[in-house]
Amino acid sequence: MAIRDLRGFLAVLDAAGELHRVDAEVDAELEIACITDRQSKLPGGGKALLFSKVKGSPYQVATNIFGSPSRMALALQVEHLSQLTGKMEQLLQSPESAPAPLLVREPPCREVVEQIPDPGRFPFLKSWPADGGRFITLPMVFTRDPETGADNCGMYRVRLFDDGFVGIRWKPGSGAFSHHQKYLAAGLPMPVAIAVGAAPALALAAMLPLPEPLDEISFAGYLDGAPIGMVPCLGSELTVPADAELVIEGVIEPGATRLEGAFGNHTGCYDPGEVVPLVRVTGITRRRDPICPATVVGPPPMEDCYLAQAAGRLLLPLLRRQCPEIADLVMPLEGIFHGCAIVSIEKKAPGEGRRVLEQLRSDGWLKRGKLLVVVDRTEGELTLAQGFWQALNAVRFPADLVVTQDGCLGVDATRKLPEEGGERSELLQQDASVSALVERRWREYGFL
Repeated sequence: MAIRDLRGFLAVLDAAGELHRVDAEVDAELEIACITDRQSKLPGGGKALLFSKVKGSPYQVATNIFGSPSRMALALQVEHLSQLTGKMEQLLQSPESAPAPLLVREPPCREVVEQIPDPGRFPFLKSWPADGGRFITLPMVFTRDPETGADNCGMYRVRLFDDGFVGIRWKPGSGAFSHHQKYLAAGLPMPVAIAVGAAPALALAAMLPLPEPLDEISFAGYLDGAPIGMVPCLGSELTVPADAELVIEGVIEPGATRLEGAFGNHTGCYDPGEVVPLVRVTGITRRRDPICPATVVGPPPMEDCYLAQAAGRLLLPLLRRQCPEIADLVMPLEGIFHGCAIVSIEKKAPGEGRRVLEQLRSDGWLKRGKLLVVVDRTEGELTLAQGFWQALNAVRFPADLVVTQDGCLGVDATRKLPEEGGERSELLQQDASVSALVERRWREYGFL
């Protein structure tokens, strides 16, 4: 059954025993983030949190909703995240199976039209003491290419300013950045819409570098098992999720920018921030009682680690199309999205490990990974422990290291063939007949 909105997801989490309600009054400045940080560090990622009494606000805040493998699986309606790889393979074979969005006439996101569109009145978080201010950390930002009319939905952090403006940080290479450059070149104002709280599948889709012809809305509908309902904005031709909790509409005047200020990052340090495009807020629509979702970014393990795990399983088929030798992928939590990855391959020829490294560095979503390690294919699903063990036993320092000009490291930790200066070796395996015997007699040995 499709999870159409944030409320539906919270209900699923509650039924699964994954949601904790905090009824004591809490402050959106630092306190909620501190509680969430402690909860995220508990075994298994703790619980999703719903804060019902936020100081100075009538609205609730939800955090840590994606903060464990089990909650990510519930969000994407699979029993295990590994199943996402098969779903992505099927979609790539039949991209037309991704359902087109549906236009909704009476959307929940428009139950109230704010008379004074001030995003600062909503309880978005200041997470760390030296942050430049409050940020929207789970936004879905909608933009449109002024030349092609193609829409983009991306997740870029949004800084709230006190004068009815917000700043959006998008990076070079992102869809919104490309759109903004075209508006700048044409000297035209750029319409922007920021949706908060919608189908959980859409939140993940907004983070992914999807290949053509897939778009975020149809892809989210495919993951969710039902089309995503959309509605046109009041002040522009952009469309936004009809089931969102809150929609902020605005415009970026040509050349308008402002320094966003510091932001506590997953590195454990503050990102000093950048000069970012400045959005003049022109309108806000919302539900009558919107719930504001937020994620707290900081030293792992935190919620973004599990979003990254789901992303890795979905993007593995893209790696296989880039390099057919690739069998599996594992990313440690500490690498967040693409800081570190161990990739296993079916090695059949000399130099294949290094060629895969070079290909991953040349293109695709792992090209900026700080550490990429290539190992031989394993039986069953690759694990971090297995990949690390293989790498330590097979790597030859410094011959197997590849350092890029921008300081990223690649390691060809595949076993070397004789043509590469290696030795022929036979992998350890139990005798098949003895293994079968032990299997038959297992209970006889007194084991369950």
